[in-house]
Amino acid sequence: MILDRRTLLKLTAASGAALAMGARASFAQAPADTLRIGLSTYPPHLRPWVNVGYAGQLVSSLINRSLMTYTPEGELVGELAESFERDGDLAWVVKLKDAKFSNDAPVTAADVEWNIETIKAEGSGAYTRDAMLEVEKVEIVDEKTLKLLTKSANAALPALFANPFLPIVARDSTATQDHGIGAGPFTLANAERGVALDFEASPHYFKEGLPTFAKVRVVAYADENLRVAAITAGDVDVIDYVPWSAMDQLDQDANVALETVASGAFMFLSFNGSGAFKDHRLRRAVSLAIRREEIVNGVFFGRGAPLEGVPRSAATPYYDADLAKGQTYDPDRAKALIQEAGAEGVTVNLLSTAQYGMHRDTAVIVQGHLAEVGINVTLTMPDWSTRVTMGNRGQGDFAVQGLGLDTFDPDAVSALIDPTLSPSFFRSRGFEVPGLTELIARGRAEFDLEKRKAIYTEIDKLVIEYTPFCGLSYRATGFARLQRVGNFRMLPDQISPFSGRLFDELSLS
Repeated sequence: MILDRRTLLKLTAASGAALAMGARASFAQAPADTLRIGLSTYPPHLRPWVNVGYAGQLVSSLINRSLMTYTPEGELVGELAESFERDGDLAWVVKLKDAKFSNDAPVTAADVEWNIETIKAEGSGAYTRDAMLEVEKVEIVDEKTLKLLTKSANAALPALFANPFLPIVARDSTATQDHGIGAGPFTLANAERGVALDFEASPHYFKEGLPTFAKVRVVAYADENLRVAAITAGDVDVIDYVPWSAMDQLDQDANVALETVASGAFMFLSFNGSGAFKDHRLRRAVSLAIRREEIVNGVFFGRGAPLEGVPRSAATPYYDADLAKGQTYDPDRAKALIQEAGAEGVTVNLLSTAQYGMHRDTAVIVQGHLAEVGINVTLTMPDWSTRVTMGNRGQGDFAVQGLGLDTFDPDAVSALIDPTLSPSFFRSRGFEVPGLTELIARGRAEFDLEKRKAIYTEIDKLVIEYTPFCGLSYRATGFARLQRVGNFRMLPDQISPFSGRLFDELSLS
């Protein structure tokens, strides 16, 4: 399937028209004690530790808490953990707060041990299982203290326990209900599958005085136009995943406040080294041939930012302003690299999907830009499920990707930039970047901040030169809320899609 610019504009216009038709003029009376959330999709399940996407994590964050968390300023702090401190190179000591699960049972070291061992078990399906296997042993010191013994030095371990898909639930509680018993601000009271979920405030939540309202009702609006209509009509108090095409409209609505972070999740290209992209000069040429502002403006309606290097948050000490511009548009250099590689007039296949507009439209723009420097691109655009299957099989010369980060530890990017890891649809494969895997291991094992910064600087330089990752654009994370919802804050940059973790602090007027 080949789409041109004219088709892209027609699709965008049709989307805007559908949005306009979906709006409603009435305004509903809101219950004083209930936060009403319009969710982008109904979660497939609520089992802990499994990545069920941003919407599923928002629901999980209502009933669960983690050992560690991030503040709106991007600082890693304890949540259920009072402290998380090194004990030599191969151990961490964790002291727990005086917190309780929603069944009034205390959160203990034995609970944490059970969570870790369950995640590590073969076939657990846990999103963080591979990383958790680095924990060789858990020693319980006392009811509120445990020691984590690691196989090798691991500076990234505290951040692992801030992963949104690593909540701590009560020991053995998943045997009686899939979602277990969490230590979050609410408990699940009722679920109407595919439609809505109801929650009640937990009387045992460890943050004194929170939450300040008694109930939460979550209603799924998979159609983004209906979700926007629900917030403008006052049918809900908050919506997630605000479509970029609707952000200007909501910004101008006096009853609604639009909350955005420009540098949220991001779009990028991965490469298959089995064909033309085995030559790193051709990969580098692609990274220099794209006018990223056109993706920000044409796909995300100006709601985003160019991504011209490895995604590092400016809120962390690992951000380097120069390296963040390492893949800036330079068509003359791109053409020179293509010539050096002997690849003038090469034809390559770009794998994307027609199911999601941001993937489809990004592919069309990339196709046009590469044609300008002499790279011919054909597009393969199946439904999303087929696209994932094809990606896992290694089909296509390169692919459009859209992902985010789970934590701000610099090691979090490693899964996206190291093509020697196990084959997956979301990263490059079929080639090596000299020295990259070794540097990543060194960075993970280094505790000294300045030395660690220097290692990740070298990592980012290698990524720019050899291009196992080609950044395209950040896409803004958007929530919309009625004016009656107070104290709404967002997490910064790439972890902003997980801002539902802060909903325990919201207030209603």
